Amino acid sequence: MMKLTCVMLLLLLPAVAAVTQPSKPNILMVIVDDFGWADAGWHRTTPSPEVVTPTMNELVQNGIELNRHYVHMMCTPTRSSFYSGRLPVHVLTQLANPCDKNGAIPRNMTGIGLVMKKGGYATHHVGKWDAGMATPTHTPKGRGFDTSLNYFGHGNWAWSEAEWGGSNNNRSILPVMPGNHGVIDFYDTDHPAKDLNGTGHEEYLFRDRIQSILQSHDKSQPLFLVYASKLCHYPLQAPEEYLEKFSFIKDDNNRKTYHAMVNLLDDQLANITGTMKNLGMWNNTLMVLSSDNGGFVKSENGGCQTMPFGGQPGEDLNHGIACYNGEAGANNFPLRAGKYSQFEGGIRVNAFVSGGLIPMNMRGTKTSEIIHIADWYHTFASLAGVDPTDTEAAKANLPPIDSIDMWPLITGKITTSPRSTILVTSSLLIHNQWKYCEGNMIEASWGGYQYPNASTVADNNYISNYQLKCPNGCLFDVASDMTEQEDVAAQNQDVVKMMSALMDQLKKSIYSVSHADDPACHAAAKESGFYAPWLP
Repeated sequence: MMKLTCVMLLLLLPAVAAVTQPSKPNILMVIVDDFGWADAGWHRTTPSPEVVTPTMNELVQNGIELNRHYVHMMCTPTRSSFYSGRLPVHVLTQLANPCDKNGAIPRNMTGIGLVMKKGGYATHHVGKWDAGMATPTHTPKGRGFDTSLNYFGHGNWAWSEAEWGGSNNNRSILPVMPGNHGVIDFYDTDHPAKDLNGTGHEEYLFRDRIQSILQSHDKSQPLFLVYASKLCHYPLQAPEEYLEKFSFIKDDNNRKTYHAMVNLLDDQLANITGTMKNLGMWNNTLMVLSSDNGGFVKSENGGCQTMPFGGQPGEDLNHGIACYNGEAGANNFPLRAGKYSQFEGGIRVNAFVSGGLIPMNMRGTKTSEIIHIADWYHTFASLAGVDPTDTEAAKANLPPIDSIDMWPLITGKITTSPRSTILVTSSLLIHNQWKYCEGNMIEASWGGYQYPNASTVADNNYISNYQLKCPNGCLFDVASDMTEQEDVAAQNQDVVKMMSALMDQLKKSIYSVSHADDPACHAAAKESGFYAPWLP
């Protein structure tokens, strides 16, 4: 009888497991910071010992490589685009600081978190926000995330979580010294993360929070998890064990530390996806990964500071290498330029989809169809069974969403992207295979197999030293010439006229408001020591 009962229980287990699976898929959205094209292993035709991304390589092999996935050339507009479902020209095209009085994304635009909650999802955000904090409505919680562990700005320091403050020029003293941290940028759902501040490298704190979310999640409810990694933004800081892995790189500390951070990112993803597999969640999961812009390729402006190991957990002093002068270390080869630029190296980024939800016949494929990061808003809403129309924005006379459902393309039901056009800025337009730019294009050069390197520094031969002037418009066929070697405007004047007319037409819809800082925000942060909403 005992044996019979055990057998019956075993027979029942699969049925119980099937019942606890949500009817809608889990969605894992990973936004990487400043991830260079050539710093992804799957973009290396010849493997490099410096580029160690085995987890991501495997995810691409079992998913779909997105070869023309576009974003903005800077972080705040890209993130605002994803969270709001608008192209940056209809929400934000410039960097916006935490103290932005209008909060980056207009208050009455509905965030993707709220859309997913409407579909019955548990919603969580871990990592960089960079999309406003003026009021509680502008925070991740206000945008629909049940929980969040985040920082609000463009970047913060890894051990103290102090505000980054921007790059320096030939500074020899660490900007964040013990006892002089300035404002701490670290927030936990609805309050400053004082209990976690200074307790370890921030990425490890993010890892622990994600583990807690996954382990405690009710598996019968669909999960929407956004992991917006701090890797690999400035300032460059990596844990000792990762710096040691890349100690063989002798000629450039920016490049060494950057590669160490990429490898840490890869291990973070191994931890997340491995846990989802162990918990039985992966087979019903769609994972999307995208960088927020290309990797930075500016001058090193004096290089990095090398310190001994053994520093205190809450201090940025004495944790090996810290790079805070300039913005260098990434590589977008063979693409032209990088972060901040209108060339492909700035806006065409590392991206893929993976997970058990990807049809078997689509796994291991690559698409060069146009997708914009804004399109995941509608795609996720469709998977959640929710109408993505933003009625709240309409009431406030704000632009509607631009997002287009890409699930038919991902599943192979269609082979041509439903998106053909992206107005990137008022002077840059992508339409089908064409890319048209008016004015000047910065960072008009290419890196190489290793960039930056000793000769880059010695010869002051940084990509950021070059620009291309387009007084009459520059035209590139980025479908056949993704590296933008040749301006083909002269021999395609009919296309130039068509693109110029289309740009003029689309420019009429550009949305713009002031994004000046509010002094009251800085005063409140200085008094409390932490960034937090300062308006009701």
